[in-house]
Amino acid sequence: MRFTFAILAVLVMCTSCGPDSRPGMLGSQRVDSLQAAQEEARPAAPDSASFAEEFNRFFNALQAGDTAALNDFVDAQSGIWLIEQPGAMPAYSHFKSIQEVQRNYQQRPFTSINQEVKVCELQHREAFPAFDCADMDRGATGFAEDGCFYTFSTSSFQTTTMWQYANLSEQQAQQVQQLQEQVQATVLHTATAYRFHFGFRNGRWLLLFADLRTPCSA
Repeated sequence: MRFTFAILAVLVMCTSCGPDSRPGMLGSQRVDSLQAAQEEARPAAPDSASFAEEFNRFFNALQAGDTAALNDFVDAQSGIWLIEQPGAMPAYSHFKSIQEVQRNYQQRPFTSINQEVKVCELQHREAFPAFDCADMDRGATGFAEDGCFYTFSTSSFQTTTMWQYANLSEQQAQQVQQLQEQVQATVLHTATAYRFHFGFRNGRWLLLFADLRTPCSA
């Protein structure tokens, strides 16, 4: 009996290892399959050209006031969060569609943003230009560089705890945190300091947060 077990053990080793104790054919296949599965599980890196094209489509719909086209960028389940600052603290408002959006000031619709964000010649940046309130005199934006920029470096927004200062329920706070983690691209319009946060899901770029706060206004 011991001899039989020894023969079986040798056969198993031979199927998994080749000469010089290196992985044999079956062992190599298992390793290759595992590596392929790991590669497939990794999220694809955001494509710059694809995002720029989709954002321009979003921006054109905004300029045209086309709420139906803008709704293509809103997921019916997660919706969109509007971040504003009517006072000292940020205010978060959740909407299921663009048509439902009512901005804090005068209950204006989402499309009213086009009165403030009129031009956006999108440029890619690894990081957004630095900002300083002290540099906002005489009409300056306070940013070290002006323009309309986008970045895929979104970790600072993914981990922000700004929501703690808003009047959110525990369930809403959890929803905000979970959605923040899905943000993969952010657009900054320096003339207004507005930021638009997008996530990529099921082959679509979705607008998850629109941050319409004005810096240094509190």
